[in-house]
Amino acid sequence: MNTKADLKTAREAIGAKKFGEAVKACKRVLMWESQNYNAWVFLGVAHTNLEQDEDAEEAYNRAIEINTENMLAWQGLLSFYEKRNKTEKLVSTIEKLMPRVIESKDGAKLADYLKKLLNVYKNDEKKYLETLKLFLPQSQYYTLIKDQPDLPDPLEVWTTIIASLEKEQTQEIDNEVQARRFRVSNLTPAQVKEQVVAECYARSKLDGMYQNVIAILTDPVEVTNWKIKLLHFYSKKLLGVTEKKELYDTCMTLAKELKDEDDPLGLELLIESNNVDSPEKYDWEMLNDLMTRFPQVGLSKIAKGYQLTKEDQMDEAFDLFSDGLEMCPSSLFGYQCLSWTYYNAKEYDTGLEYATKGRDLVKKYKADTGILLNKVLISMELVMASCYRLLDKKYYIDATTLYKNIISRSPDQIMALEGLALILSDEHNNDEALKYFERVQVLDPANHVVVAGMGWVYALKEDYTKAIEYIKTSLEIAGQDVAEYYYRLGRVYWMIQDHESAFKYFMQSVKSDAYFAGGFTYLGHYYREIKHDHARAKKCYQKAYVLDPLDTDAALNLSDYYIEENQIEEAESIFIQVTEISPRTGWAWRRSGYMNLNSQNYSEAISCFQKALRTDANDVRCWEGLAEAYSRAGRFVAALRAFERATKLDPTSVHAHCEHAYVLQKVGQLDEAILGFQHTLKLAKDQGIEHYIPALVGLSETCLEHAKEDYQQGFFGRAADRCSHVVQTALRGLAVDPTILTFWKLVGDACYFFRIIPSYIHLCDYASLQDVMKLTTQPHDQLKLPADLTSHWLNEFLALEDVSTDFSLPPKVALDVILSCAANAFKQVIVLCKNHQSIAPAFWNDMGLAYYAMYRNGAPDEVLVAMQCIKVALTLDPTEYLYWNSLGVIASASRAPKVAQYAFIKAIEYNSKSAIPWTNYGFLCLSCQDYELANQAFETAHSLDPEWISAWVGQAHVASLWGTDSADIFEHAFESSNGSSMNASYGYAYSVYNNLKDSTDLIKPAFALQKLTEQKLNDAVSLNLLGLFLERLGHYSRAAEVFASTILALEAQTQDITEEESALRLSKVHTNLSRALCASGDFAGAIASFESSEQTSVYSQLNAGIAYYFQDQLEESLSMFELALDATLDDITLRQDVIVLLSKVLWALGGDEQRAVAKDQLFSSISDNPNYLPAIFSLCVMGILEEDATLTTAALQELAKVERHMAFDFDKEYYISWLFSKFYEIQGDSDLAMRALVKSIHQTPFLASVWSRLSTQLVQLNNNGDDYINTMTSSALIMTCASKSRTAEEQSLVYENAAISSHSIKKAQRSVMTAPWRLSAWQVLANSV
Repeated sequence: MNTKADLKTAREAIGAKKFGEAVKACKRVLMWESQNYNAWVFLGVAHTNLEQDEDAEEAYNRAIEINTENMLAWQGLLSFYEKRNKTEKLVSTIEKLMPRVIESKDGAKLADYLKKLLNVYKNDEKKYLETLKLFLPQSQYYTLIKDQPDLPDPLEVWTTIIASLEKEQTQEIDNEVQARRFRVSNLTPAQVKEQVVAECYARSKLDGMYQNVIAILTDPVEVTNWKIKLLHFYSKKLLGVTEKKELYDTCMTLAKELKDEDDPLGLELLIESNNVDSPEKYDWEMLNDLMTRFPQVGLSKIAKGYQLTKEDQMDEAFDLFSDGLEMCPSSLFGYQCLSWTYYNAKEYDTGLEYATKGRDLVKKYKADTGILLNKVLISMELVMASCYRLLDKKYYIDATTLYKNIISRSPDQIMALEGLALILSDEHNNDEALKYFERVQVLDPANHVVVAGMGWVYALKEDYTKAIEYIKTSLEIAGQDVAEYYYRLGRVYWMIQDHESAFKYFMQSVKSDAYFAGGFTYLGHYYREIKHDHARAKKCYQKAYVLDPLDTDAALNLSDYYIEENQIEEAESIFIQVTEISPRTGWAWRRSGYMNLNSQNYSEAISCFQKALRTDANDVRCWEGLAEAYSRAGRFVAALRAFERATKLDPTSVHAHCEHAYVLQKVGQLDEAILGFQHTLKLAKDQGIEHYIPALVGLSETCLEHAKEDYQQGFFGRAADRCSHVVQTALRGLAVDPTILTFWKLVGDACYFFRIIPSYIHLCDYASLQDVMKLTTQPHDQLKLPADLTSHWLNEFLALEDVSTDFSLPPKVALDVILSCAANAFKQVIVLCKNHQSIAPAFWNDMGLAYYAMYRNGAPDEVLVAMQCIKVALTLDPTEYLYWNSLGVIASASRAPKVAQYAFIKAIEYNSKSAIPWTNYGFLCLSCQDYELANQAFETAHSLDPEWISAWVGQAHVASLWGTDSADIFEHAFESSNGSSMNASYGYAYSVYNNLKDSTDLIKPAFALQKLTEQKLNDAVSLNLLGLFLERLGHYSRAAEVFASTILALEAQTQDITEEESALRLSKVHTNLSRALCASGDFAGAIASFESSEQTSVYSQLNAGIAYYFQDQLEESLSMFELALDATLDDITLRQDVIVLLSKVLWALGGDEQRAVAKDQLFSSISDNPNYLPAIFSLCVMGILEEDATLTTAALQELAKVERHMAFDFDKEYYISWLFSKFYEIQGDSDLAMRALVKSIHQTPFLASVWSRLSTQLVQLNNNGDDYINTMTSSALIMTCASKSRTAEEQSLVYENAAISSHSIKKAQRSVMTAPWRLSAWQVLANSV
């Protein structure tokens, strides 16, 4: 082994490029010396040249591991990585070597390594720049490498770095702006970008880099360019930093240094930083320099525009202003110039807008730079305050606030002091105004505006001598004619009633300034009030209004002239123009509102009144107008609120109260409306208006509406009272003016209304009605109508002398009289309107209906008159469907079906959407037995108006004729009408009676018939059915009264039917009357009615037998029962009932033979039907009365044999247990008696009666109030109260038992309240107290 020889061989082989032999030689060395450094290095070189990269890299790394300090392997590895372009490993290796190189102070190696890194990072900009910075003088390596050749130039390095960072910063700004676009913010896109730029520049380090470049540069031009760039950077960075003062000073210093250079920014910054209170105080030397050198920048255009305004070249000036502000929208100089320009041009709205934005920019400038330009701020606020003051008085608060703020910061600010003084003067705060005027006068004695203002303050303080002195002094100071000062002098003389001097100065004011509107306005006042020359006054007002549309005084008086001359369009144009120019002018809005109200433009009227109220919320007339507009537009709730506000502001306003009541009437609050009209009449009376016609009309209409509502709800008596009130109220109005049609119409309607409530016709105020009729002008004769029943009854009625409160007439006659008055009232209207074609037809129709009502009341001849009246109405107005409908109804009643059909078809033709003619046509078809067509007509009526009751009634009749169930339809119709529809009431009651099941269904149909008989007197059919219902309900006395009325009604109708039919009907009703009298205990009356009935039916005989029995006419009773028994041979069930009754009579006769026969009859009945309980009951009772234990026991045993379900069928109240109980009680066995009752509860726990019997038995045996007795009586009370079939007697008894067991006064009182006729209930209550 020769290591040196092999290493030499390897070196020579590498030199000869025999890399394979070199590898072999190295491996031989490494075989014996694995840690031989040179062998591994040579091996790495050989493998590298053989392109065996992995082996080469491994060889170099093994060499480095062996000796890290030797640079040979490191150099080989760097060379290998560089050749193979393995940049990451190359960079890692260089980073490991650089500390060694720095430590060895080998600048050449360090520079070489940095260059290698630059070459590696040429595609990675960030790392490239970071590496590039290492060549700069500020680098930590610069001292080692500064003497090395071929180093990058520092200026180029900074230029490259700056360019890259500027590009990166621009991209960052764009990205952030894009991201913030999707955030919720109230900033504009421009503001968002400005905010992002400020934030980015605040973080940026470019300013330091610019300074480094400037420090390197030697060329003055380049230095200047980079300083300009730095100034631009500072101007943006200043917006984002928190510590602004130092940077602002640096920025301003640099701006001053660069103001003469070829960039406008320096000048712009210096100009914008001027803290001055007027555009004239800016540094115009700099502005002129800017305009000369940079005429296209925004500030140059603004400055040039401001100069043009001084030369009155306004159009060019404003074009430049527009362009300039568009280029620099945040220019304080620009906004200050525009604010003052618009203010001086008296365009106060625009001036205020620019000054407000300018003030905001001053605040923004402070936020951006940290510097408050207080004089610029005062300038902006002065313009704002002055514009507020001159715009409108409503802005005085804002102006005053601004003026006071300015004065607090600058106490000697003359314009602020003057403006505040003028506001105080205008608000009549004269003392304060004078103080401020005096302060201005001290500061500026030559200010004639202030002197004139002081004079006006003295005028307002009524110190007219001083006022004249000061105003004249102001004219002297001004040295020229000032129209406003002459005008004020005229005003002062006007105040002291020196109208001629005032006229002189007003004339002088308009002569000195032909465009001064105020002078013309007061000249108009002079001609109108002093000279009464309205033509000249109108011309003066016209001139003033043309010159100054804001002169509302001139506009008001001019509009008065237009309205007086009926020039409505001209007046309306004034209102529109005044409201457009001065939206706070309340009178213009109010008048415009009333004009829109009169032209039925209600929405616009509402808007006008609302705007007027914004100027004066306490304007009563506005509230009234607004309420009327709401009412006519159908917005009644809003109208009510508005009228309430109006009446609250002016409680004595008759009109407001009256209209308020009208709205209440429209929304259905009739009671409140009546009270409102009554209150209105009282107010009017207090103000000297005895009879306020609108309120009387409203009260009459409301009372009539209330009568209709009461009728619909079933309150017929109230409805009659309301109709009387209508007549009384109309009389008050007619006494004032008998030509008012509305009152006659209301009187006619009120009288006509009585036709449907004849039972309450006695409530009519005959005295008032007679007085009303006396006010007529004999319209019957004026219309040349032939004498008829109405004229007869009217003459008779007017001839009566004493029509007092107690006056009354027979119902039929009374109705004829009242209907005659109704017809006469309608005739009076026709006479008053002179039979006008647009008015009279409705009243001819009403008159025809009144005649038709008389026909329905028993005057057959009047139907022809009724038809003639309707035909007259149709002649005048043939297209009104209601008239055709009336003709059809009357023709149907007069049995003229063809005429009726034609009339109904015409009515439908003229109004196919109304359910009324369809329904009446259906009834016509029904009377003609065309049921299919009738049903179609009723269905059509339903589809048109589902709430039309008559259609439901008609369909119910069709259903009953077709044999289907009509009860539900009749019930729906009755409930919907509240008993006001007679056909619905009878149909419902009749259908219920035909389907009776139990007494729970009887109260409502009985009520329906009660209301029907109140509306339709002497209706025998309805009265008879009502009697039957009352009888079923157990109201026997009332039923007897109704049956008696039925007999009277039938006797009155005998002329319309045959004698045989009349006799049959009377006989049947007499039978009903006899039965009701017998049930009520009037047995003598029952017998008399039976004898009058001529009825021989079994039931009438049974009823008579019972009556005779209780009258102790036992022989006659026995005879009746025997006749009944003979008549029931074919009816076994009825025969059994007759046998029981006959046996009771035989038993009552008292003879042994008769009683034996009674028992035999009962035994025979039981043998025929062992389960017939009444016979067994009778035998049991007979046994108990005779103390025949055998008979009683046998009867009870028979009862015990009856099956439970059969016993319940015949004995609903379960008297079987009661008989057992009484039997055991008689025998003295109370326990068994109690068990019998308890057993009945177990068998029928659902029966309230068995609970009641047990509780009664317990209370009788023990009334000490034990717990179990309390429990039982409470249970009985609950069961009885829950029972639908309970009677008052039963309920009172259970309350009585509960009161005894619990010693409860409350329950004893309930017992008495439930059945006050029960003596025992009163006794229990007395014992409980």
